[in-house]
Amino acid sequence: MSDTWGKWSVYEYMRQMYMRAGTIPEWQELRSVFPEMRWAEIREGIEEFERFLGIGGGQRAQ
Repeated sequence: MSDTWGKWSVYEYMRQMYMRAGTIPEWQELRSVFPEMRWAEIREGIEEFERFLGIGGGQRAQ
């Protein structure tokens, strides 16, 4: 992975997997897809994706 990849790369990967397959990647998969990325940055991408889904906020886009 490039050094320029960050939380938005994780977010976009998760979004694409969700849209294509209807599944949400687990952290082990993210770790294997982004092996050079710091865990904190992966976690930020996960948090952005959760906001996209409305997880934790109790709201979804309609």
